[in-house]
Amino acid sequence: MTARRAPPVQMQPAHRARLQRVMDTIARAVLGDPAPWRIGDVTLRPHQVEAAARLREIIAQHGGAMLADSVGLGKTYTALAACLDAANLLVVAPAALRAMWQDALRHAHRTARIVSFEALSRGAPVGPAPDFVLVDEAHHVRNPNTRRYPALARFCTGVPVLLLSATPVHNSVQELRHQLGLFLGARAHTLSEIELAACIVRRDSASLPELRPALPAVGAVRWLECGDDSALLDQLQELPPPVPPADGGHADALVALSLIRQWASSRAALRTALRRRLSVADALLAALEAGRYPTRTELRAWTMGDGALQLAFPELVAATPAPAGSALADSVRAHRSAICAMLVAADAAPDPDARRADALRAILEQHAGAVIIVFSEFAATVTALHRRLAHLPGIAMLTERGGLVASGRVPRRDILRQLAPGPAPPDHQRIALLVTTDVLSEGVNLQRASVVVHADLPWSPARVEQRIGRVRRLGSTHREIAVYALRPPAATERILNAEDRLRAKISAAARSVGVAGLVMPRMLGIIEPEASAVAQHAELVAELERWRAAPSAADSDSPVVAAVRATRAGFIAVAVPPGQRPAVVVSAGAAATTALPQVLDAVRACTHVAAPVDEACERAARCAVLEWCARRATVAPLDAPSAAVARVRRRLLRRIDAIASRAPRHLRPELATIAREARRAATVVVGAGGERVLQELADSPMADLPWLTAVRTFASMHGRQSAVTADPAITALLLLVPR
Repeated sequence: MTARRAPPVQMQPAHRARLQRVMDTIARAVLGDPAPWRIGDVTLRPHQVEAAARLREIIAQHGGAMLADSVGLGKTYTALAACLDAANLLVVAPAALRAMWQDALRHAHRTARIVSFEALSRGAPVGPAPDFVLVDEAHHVRNPNTRRYPALARFCTGVPVLLLSATPVHNSVQELRHQLGLFLGARAHTLSEIELAACIVRRDSASLPELRPALPAVGAVRWLECGDDSALLDQLQELPPPVPPADGGHADALVALSLIRQWASSRAALRTALRRRLSVADALLAALEAGRYPTRTELRAWTMGDGALQLAFPELVAATPAPAGSALADSVRAHRSAICAMLVAADAAPDPDARRADALRAILEQHAGAVIIVFSEFAATVTALHRRLAHLPGIAMLTERGGLVASGRVPRRDILRQLAPGPAPPDHQRIALLVTTDVLSEGVNLQRASVVVHADLPWSPARVEQRIGRVRRLGSTHREIAVYALRPPAATERILNAEDRLRAKISAAARSVGVAGLVMPRMLGIIEPEASAVAQHAELVAELERWRAAPSAADSDSPVVAAVRATRAGFIAVAVPPGQRPAVVVSAGAAATTALPQVLDAVRACTHVAAPVDEACERAARCAVLEWCARRATVAPLDAPSAAVARVRRRLLRRIDAIASRAPRHLRPELATIAREARRAATVVVGAGGERVLQELADSPMADLPWLTAVRTFASMHGRQSAVTADPAITALLLLVPR
């Protein structure tokens, strides 16, 4: 007999509706519920709405999130849409951005306290505890050894945290981990790059095709020659080393690297730096002659002016005695003598700053009618270039001290008003070329400009993106941004050779003092240490956006199970382990996993064609998901964040057990309840500020009962607990049926 072929299965409309509702449930588990399209007077773009929803879901799951969208994509209003539920919002930002945030809050019909990083560094009082912390330009807290970091961490204890930065990494991946540590705590230093990427939302214009028409293109960098000043470069390499700190160090390489960077910027910047070195040498020589010698910590205590590079000796005399019979004073004199010789040589040699000014004049002529922004790291370079161009119409200067135009000093806000969107200023007030420090590279809108000139290349390559991003923004009317760079006055090979020699000297110092950056960094924009994981998350989000159902379908009672034609067999489920938040779980062989690559692979495999549900496949999938839930429930929330944190928490547990064991019998029932709740302090997930509080509690000399009560209070107030479920649940199950 000839076997009869089974007739094709005809899918009912109900099956398609069921599939759509299940896919929508899975999408919402990752993306969260849609955010509002309008806040106050501001209508959000689709990419902002999508990001705000993702941020709210990430914050609910991890206690915080980072929005690292490229400059110009509207992070400010995206962030405000993500924290609509905050009643006592705290915004932490650079002092220069206070006016910008006040304006944004007014348009969004929101109120918030605004505290500057500078105020945190000074230890100024900042008011009551907030219920949400929004940190703009979060890379300003990438170093936990600064005063501002622990001050901010205290406010981030037990409250949602949202970090904003287009350039979170300037020198090393550790900087990103320190920032995420504000809400992840020590776990930020042990999580994998995929786990960290789950806390970050990052897009650029390339990943948002709908924005390309609204953003100007960026032209290739055009390099401009500025003469040859290699003789001074040779002298800088031969500079006698300064005296190292009392406890050792690599001050010679650090000082030389700083001086070469200023030489590469302008003759004026080099002169300023040499004079500063001369005054420091004089102060150090006086200290040594007085029998005192500064330590490494005291050397770092004094910050050099323009770039806040901590590479110089403190002016305040140290208390450490100088070693008897040493030749330290002679070394300082040799260093001082070489600096004096370099100042004489700098005054006698041709000044490359004239060539730099000529190059800017040529750009003015080539881009007549455009607005040109010239960026430099050093105020001395800005002042020198402005002085050589000030006789031309429309030339302005801006540093941290304020603005300067032909008519005299003006407030910073007056210059920014001319460069931001809005009515064009009168011709006699129009700015054609603005020379500015990197004070304008963060948090300002310069859409009226269409030409960016790098008078020097910044210490961190991330600053390059910040400079261009201030001009390339939504709302710009220009089709392209022209980019120029003034080349340092020596052959590239000679500069790189000098840099290599210095790098060899400071390779050990880099590990201890965080030295990084290049004299001539490549124009590559932001460093993406976690690029692969962040890109995978972005692709997953893009796929799941297509899974969302219309509101009417999403509001229906959603069946738990559906099936879809796919390129492979398997399943995708939304599971809720006991006491935890929902997670998307997929099949990985015979087991189940939430690993990002496997989730993305399963989502890619799906079509939108419904398939019949096979009961045997459903049972196998449910068993695999419930086994995953059981394994997840047995994993300690502590996640072994670090040895130091684990030690603190073990000390807490030992002290709790000791108190319970030595309590009088008649008090043990009451203490048992308090002790049980206090033990949660050893497992709650907290940020860096909470970990500091736990450290203080562990070391506290308080009496037993008050101490136990304080620990219990901490556990109840600051531990981020997930939505509690008594038993594991599967809220959606999508079976993948091979085509």
